[in-house]
Amino acid sequence: MRRQGRIVMLALGVVGAALTPAPATNVVDTLSFPRDHGSHPDAAVEWWYYTGHLQDGARNEYGFQVTFFRIRDIHLAHFAWSDVRRQTFEYAEKTHLGLPGIASAAQDRLDVSNEDWSVVASGERVRLHVRARFGELELELAAVKAPVLNGSHGISRKGAGPDEYSHYVSIPRWTASGSFHSEARRLTLSGAAWFDHEWGPGVLPKEARGWDWFGLQLDDGSDLMLYRMRGEDGRATPFSAGTFSPGQGAPSAISWSDVALTETAQWRSPRSGARYPSKWKIQVRSLDLDLEIEPQLPDQELITEESTGVIYWEGTCRVRGTRNGRAVTGRAYTELTGYARRDVPGFGPPGTN
Repeated sequence: MRRQGRIVMLALGVVGAALTPAPATNVVDTLSFPRDHGSHPDAAVEWWYYTGHLQDGARNEYGFQVTFFRIRDIHLAHFAWSDVRRQTFEYAEKTHLGLPGIASAAQDRLDVSNEDWSVVASGERVRLHVRARFGELELELAAVKAPVLNGSHGISRKGAGPDEYSHYVSIPRWTASGSFHSEARRLTLSGAAWFDHEWGPGVLPKEARGWDWFGLQLDDGSDLMLYRMRGEDGRATPFSAGTFSPGQGAPSAISWSDVALTETAQWRSPRSGARYPSKWKIQVRSLDLDLEIEPQLPDQELITEESTGVIYWEGTCRVRGTRNGRAVTGRAYTELTGYARRDVPGFGPPGTN
């Protein structure tokens, strides 16, 4: 598997440096669902990303991340599990060539698999199944909101270059129900989930150091996605942005000039030595939104030597603050890349850069 990881790193470098992107005319293609939840083989890089916040019958809290990646013909996957009460974090990863019965992604619908890990749409619902040494997660997901096109008509710019973009679609709120079981216990779970799908040439501007991504689900039914592309100086580049989805009504784009993001604490990894932000204050002026975000456990770092070969922090967080002067709470998933090092080129899913 270490050899596989090196092969994938080489492939990712090739994607960022040499592969020809889709023609520019494809940038303004009209998206259609459920077809565009499926695979786009002309895109160099593609990923399907699920996170969620779950509770068992005793109201103990858990977080999960499941991501399926496609880098040309190489399929990779990450599964992470956070147990808030026990303050434990575990993860697993997979790498395979895209071959029938081993790893695949359908083109006309959501049906992605990597060995015995899968996410499959059936009508209005999605079934997710992953299994690792620390446990097996089975969920049924039902979308609460329609697909949201991030950026301009679903085009998310990462930089000014012609290939520095991706198609980016979110469904920011789902109901989730299912189970997690290991040798020691079986849990019946319910909660909420988030889905992102991104595909494109896989090119980041060379000056980009990494990014901070936030997916917030607030208890008033609203959802907020924000990402800060960081330059060499650590500050947000002009291509940082977001999308706000109210409980009812149409989503709206968020300009970074409308956002104030402040880091108020740090955590140092004992394994990679990376120093990550570990608490934030976020203000969105046009929404009269003033929030604090704090991890539910400090160590949610993935060192993915057997797949993408990168180091990143991805974890479940608490949210509290005010909206329009009224108290609001919620949960968030946060992803932090480029703090251990600047990894390979490519926009990647949260987690590939």
